[in-house]
Amino acid sequence: MRPVPPTRRAAARRPTWPGLAAARWLGLAARVAPALALLLAASSTAAIDRPVAPSPAATAAIPPGPHPDRIRVTLDDNYPPYSFRDGTGAHVGIVKDLWALWSEKTGIPVQLMPTDWSLAREAMDSGAADVIETIFRNAARDRTYDFSKPYARVDVPIWFSSDLSGITGVDSLHAFTVGVKDGDFCLEWLSDHGITAFQRYGGFEAMVEAAARRETRVFCMDDPSASYYMTRRGVQGRFRYTEPLYTGELHWAVHKGDTALFRLITDGFARITPQERQAVDDRWLGRRITGTVSPELMDLMVKLLGGMLLLGIGAMVWVALLRRQVEHKTESLRTAVAALTASEERVRTIFDGVTDAIFIHDLDSGAILEANRRMREMYRLGDTPLKAVTIADLSAGVAPYTSEDAATWIRKAAAGEPQLFEWHARTLDGTLFWVEVSMRRATLDGTDRRLLVVARDITERRTAQERMEFLSRHDALTLLPNRLLVQDRTEQALARSERSGRLVALVACGLDRFKTVNDSLGHAVGDALLRAVAERLKATMHETDTVSRGGGDEFILLLSSLPDADAVVETVASLHEAMAEPFLVEGRELTVTLSSGVAMAPADGRDFATLLQNADTALHHAKAAGRDTHRFYAEAMNAEAVVHLSTRSGLRRALERNEFLVHYQPQVNLESGAVTGAEALIRWNHPERGMVPPGSFIPIAEDSGLIVPIGNWVLAEACRQAAQWRAAGLSLSVAVNLSALQLQRSDLVRTVTQALADSGLDPLLLELELTESMLIQNTDQVIDNLRRIKAMGVQVSIDDFGTGYSNLSYIGRLAVDKLKIDRSFIADLTSNHDSARITAAVIQMAHSLNLTAVAEGVEDAGTLEALRQLRCDVAQGYFLGRPGPAEAVERAARTAIPFTVGA
Repeated sequence: MRPVPPTRRAAARRPTWPGLAAARWLGLAARVAPALALLLAASSTAAIDRPVAPSPAATAAIPPGPHPDRIRVTLDDNYPPYSFRDGTGAHVGIVKDLWALWSEKTGIPVQLMPTDWSLAREAMDSGAADVIETIFRNAARDRTYDFSKPYARVDVPIWFSSDLSGITGVDSLHAFTVGVKDGDFCLEWLSDHGITAFQRYGGFEAMVEAAARRETRVFCMDDPSASYYMTRRGVQGRFRYTEPLYTGELHWAVHKGDTALFRLITDGFARITPQERQAVDDRWLGRRITGTVSPELMDLMVKLLGGMLLLGIGAMVWVALLRRQVEHKTESLRTAVAALTASEERVRTIFDGVTDAIFIHDLDSGAILEANRRMREMYRLGDTPLKAVTIADLSAGVAPYTSEDAATWIRKAAAGEPQLFEWHARTLDGTLFWVEVSMRRATLDGTDRRLLVVARDITERRTAQERMEFLSRHDALTLLPNRLLVQDRTEQALARSERSGRLVALVACGLDRFKTVNDSLGHAVGDALLRAVAERLKATMHETDTVSRGGGDEFILLLSSLPDADAVVETVASLHEAMAEPFLVEGRELTVTLSSGVAMAPADGRDFATLLQNADTALHHAKAAGRDTHRFYAEAMNAEAVVHLSTRSGLRRALERNEFLVHYQPQVNLESGAVTGAEALIRWNHPERGMVPPGSFIPIAEDSGLIVPIGNWVLAEACRQAAQWRAAGLSLSVAVNLSALQLQRSDLVRTVTQALADSGLDPLLLELELTESMLIQNTDQVIDNLRRIKAMGVQVSIDDFGTGYSNLSYIGRLAVDKLKIDRSFIADLTSNHDSARITAAVIQMAHSLNLTAVAEGVEDAGTLEALRQLRCDVAQGYFLGRPGPAEAVERAARTAIPFTVGA
């Protein structure tokens, strides 16, 4: 059925294609014959979906005028018997055979393009096809196409299950959900006649399959297609049909004004003889009955019919006598049954015709005894027996919409109190929706242990209500919380902070010179930019924070549960860095800056109004200071934030400008006094601040994540220097500190491997230092990294041992090489007995585990001598050598007289 057929109603429901009416006189056989004909003809139908070369004779028959190399014909592939797919998926049908004849007559190749009808229209309208087939004609299409004369008429009735009654036409469909092919004109036609409830399907075959499964019981379909698919499915006896709603005519058409192609196609079809057309019809629609019966057979048939006639007369006499005997006894019964049947049909029609779901619930068994059609449709029960459906099956199952909650409502209704409430319901296939439920106790079937339940679908109403509630607390443009919602969340965060002692901060943000974007590019671009800014702000903040739009280009950020002021500074810094990246808005790259003001509770206020006022004041100062910056309401915080941001920005540039350098502190063997290695220590030579101590920038580098590229650079530089010492004849190991972030990264092994490969350093001369606390962070990844590094031959040492979480099982599992005793114990070694005992215990433990004990922070000769007495293996500290350039370590290692302990 084509999307837009003529609107006139046909008086009879039969296709007028020649030969089809002849097949109808056998009743049920008329349903079977087309399908049998299709199956018989499938093997003999020539495929022309690909162009074929014309014969010389046919080419000579082409009339004068321009001729295309081929003709592309697009058409619906789901429209038997004219165009459809057989059981193997091959394209077959009347139209295909006629175009094969046309190509044979004209000698012009034809490329058939069978596809979904909507795609066929698109192919024709886009110029991908020259001709469109099986199309109905109307005034709108006359402006686009030139149409052929009609070659077939198709009736379109309503089909319905044979157990239904009262369906006579469109006026009787208002209580039903009607199945339609998606995009089919029947959908539009029924809508124009007041029908609103539809079940859409992708094609006619899918709709027949659904009807066979009783998923749809009333549907609209072209008569030939319905006959074909029902016969193939074997369900033709399960459906009845109405008089045709309308009758459509089939045409082929070309693009408007393409008269040469139109004449060419018309001439080609004129060359097909009536006998050839009849042969195609007979192949797909079945043959007429022809021939005569022999006299002998006719004589036998007359005798048989005569005998049957005598038997029939005798039976009729017997039936008449019997009827007279019982007629007077059954007349009153028939009258009563007819009245009861009519009454029941009226009640059933009303029961099934209402648009609300109605069912009867038994209070004793809890079963659903009866339900109307709308109930089955609403809850998608299908063929499921009602007694197998429970209240739990029809409920969302999440409080307060569980079977236990439903039982409470049922008990109230059973007590004689009518109930009306909203319920989150569920269909049998799991789809959730909202209903308004009315429950009332009723007396039915002679008992009052019944509940009459009416459910109305209110999903659209609930959705609208939820949307209104959402917009009342959110910004309509960005969908961010509005000021009302962020105020509520701020008050809650302040209440929590009083109990936990953690900080709460409000950040008032404004886009700098946003008005210029609106004035130059328009408000549409401005709105798109605001939405992009909102998304980036949300991505920057933590899940516990709130991003809100205050109006215009202003945003309000709520930062809650902050441990200290440094966390606020870090968050604001990340915010400004994120906004520095350009935005891609409607194909334009836009760069905007942000000014922000920060107020923190409780120092700057203890309620939302005060905090917002102070944050706005700070924002005003930020804009006055030149924009693209931020200000804290407290001046002391401003100074700290400026230093923090300055250091953070400087670190990003330091790697690019080669401002970092590595100093090395020698490590001395306490038995021989020789320098055996050095620890690599990073230094930052700032162009303005001079040499920045590590404690001033390492924490900031770790917070910002910059410690990873900085640490990788130190590793590569240290390996290069150790390789250079080795080339100069000095076998000195180099120790490099790893950060927690580096140790947890999956690419650490690749980084170490690359540093060794680039420098050519023997892995045995590289030592990686980590702290005890690192072993309990992301343990699986850390353990995997260290095992793979150890497998390369690289040494591993535990730094600051004795102050952290000393898990000796890790030390054994990882085959650690060295333990570095924390400097706090070494500093008090000669003056504090506890420090001396701890140091001695660590050294003894290291030796028992075959590890090297290293003491760091040796500042005087007494400490050095004490370590020698405790049999410590290696020491380092200012007394043995300060961190300095690599040349200083090399000179110490080349000293002719080895270092003598105690000298």
